[in-house]
Amino acid sequence: MGVKSNLSVQHVLIAIALLVVLSCICGTAFGDVYDLVGLGHNLSCVEPQVTLAGSANGTCVIYTSNTSAKITINATSTQETHNYSLNIVNNNSGPLKVKLEYLSYSNINRVNATIILHDNSTSKEQLTIYGGNITQTDAYYDLQDSATIHLGVMNLIENSSEQTTVLQVYLRMKSPNSTVYTLYVITFEFT
Repeated sequence: MGVKSNLSVQHVLIAIALLVVLSCICGTAFGDVYDLVGLGHNLSCVEPQVTLAGSANGTCVIYTSNTSAKITINATSTQETHNYSLNIVNNNSGPLKVKLEYLSYSNINRVNATIILHDNSTSKEQLTIYGGNITQTDAYYDLQDSATIHLGVMNLIENSSEQTTVLQVYLRMKSPNSTVYTLYVITFEFT
């Protein structure tokens, strides 16, 4: 019986030693646990205030959720205008202010063009590409509730046939008198 009791004492001492080592490594924590997370069952997806839509020119590809697009236009040595390169649709119940801001570009000296927003009766110039420079007007266009406006590429002309020109812009949208805005990315590819 002496051997059995020594083994039991050894097992107990090993178990205590392991607990001491584990408590030193892991530390200890005391406290109460409360369930403060409540999940609502009335969650839903909201349609974007503004969606991008295909154009009469057939020059654009609309991406997921209708919130980004790529416009591809063949630039030539003859000056061309593409009035309906992209449609911008206001799904909001109120008016919005929208404008274009350039984000990045490559090989921009290859083309000259003016990019506008219009509704067939009024227009606002947004970006001008000329001689390798981009001029941004920062002029907001008033997009009325439930209205559609168009993005036009005016006076597009190719300066050289080298490579492809890529211009990425933001479509900035905000409610009048608000500083909160939403940005969509639009990519122009002039081939």
